[in-house]
Amino acid sequence: MGTETRPRKKMSEMRSHLTDTLVKNLPKKHKQYSIGDNEIVGLRVFVYPSGIKTYHYTYTDSNGKKQKERLESCSVIKVSQARNRAKKVAVQVMEGIAASQIRRNLATEMTVEQLFEEYEKARLKSPRYKDSTIRKWQTFRRVWINKKTTDVIIKAMFAKTKLDLGGLRLSKVNKDILIDYHKFIGDKAEDPANAVIQMMSVIFNYAVEKKYVQISPVQFKKDDFYKQRENNRYLTRQQMDAVIDYCLNYDERNKDNPKLNHDYYKSRQLDIVSCSIIAKALLDGHRYRNEGSATRWNEVSLNQKKLYFGDTKTGQQEYSIGPKALKLLTAIKNERFREGSKFWYPNDIRKDYVFPSKWFGMVNNIGKLNERPFVYTVSGTWKTCLKRLGIDYLPMYNCRHSYLTDGLRKTGNLKMMKEIAGHKKITTTERYARILGADVKEALNTIDGPEEATTNKVVEFKSNK
Repeated sequence: MGTETRPRKKMSEMRSHLTDTLVKNLPKKHKQYSIGDNEIVGLRVFVYPSGIKTYHYTYTDSNGKKQKERLESCSVIKVSQARNRAKKVAVQVMEGIAASQIRRNLATEMTVEQLFEEYEKARLKSPRYKDSTIRKWQTFRRVWINKKTTDVIIKAMFAKTKLDLGGLRLSKVNKDILIDYHKFIGDKAEDPANAVIQMMSVIFNYAVEKKYVQISPVQFKKDDFYKQRENNRYLTRQQMDAVIDYCLNYDERNKDNPKLNHDYYKSRQLDIVSCSIIAKALLDGHRYRNEGSATRWNEVSLNQKKLYFGDTKTGQQEYSIGPKALKLLTAIKNERFREGSKFWYPNDIRKDYVFPSKWFGMVNNIGKLNERPFVYTVSGTWKTCLKRLGIDYLPMYNCRHSYLTDGLRKTGNLKMMKEIAGHKKITTTERYARILGADVKEALNTIDGPEEATTNKVVEFKSNK
């Protein structure tokens, strides 16, 4: 009895339900072969003798000619993404779009960076966003999405990965890529890692809205993010007083008309402007950047003992000036506007700023022009002061943290501290109670009662001295 030979299937007839595992395990052979997808007719995986695997979409055009469009390498996108791209091509075929145009459409698919640019033009121009917020968004995107930075540490970090998130086509972005990138950044900096995913979620929700993609690839759950660590570190009252005393030294010859003692700062090689910023941050608890170093004289009323900030984290704010902070600001103004003053730069654009920068208009060691007439960072002086006083380092922004924690410890009043801090919600203020312990928090809640205050007035706490 003769052996019956089954007819061999043509390459175009070889199909299976494609899965990521199946595609990964397809072996290379001495000849090219392909496997079609049962779900999307026309979608095929081509396996080449080199071992390279690519997704293609095959179809017959309106002229009856067979066409094969390369979708992407199997190492870059998943089966689900390949199916989505194949569907898009199928729609174009049904609409009668020429094969050459389909090919161009595939080649010009929007990148993540282009999506960011479109989103910023469409949404970040809204009046609800402050200029500072927009600048932070753009800076963050430039550094963490497009890897454009002069920071040596971050550049060394990026040198360890080939992934260019900003240059990826939208269809190539998947959860696995985002998980890997999130972990890659998070191993060094957890907060930026979380922020990258949050930004990607925002722009891909926009992409879904505009029908650039069908489903957002950003499918992170709450537990997928790094947990925000509670900042429990702060200066004690004694440490705060020590730093203030070190940073502030007045000319005792002018008690009725206070001035800072320049000889003191020169002998200790301290920057007088930076020291003034540090002292003010510890005296009033204001955010040392937008409510501190960038303060203009038109935001200060010494007669009314008030500060007026129109561009803060919580919107426009009005603060009262305590006696010690008032003395500091008075001393600065006396020095700044006296005849013959040179140290404080009274005759140029910097005169409008309470804390002007001596580096304004100078070129730094990487050739960048300093265009800020005010002091933006005081980190060097801050580190020096802590080191000389024998205090373990903590970030400069903890000045506000220390001030509010000390105030809460003294007053035992959450609502008053909410007013002092300028917090919109009392739950924000409660974090300082948590630092002091659950027993203290319970006591404070008992003292305060259920009612919240609505005024926004700031007082200065007296020193224990």
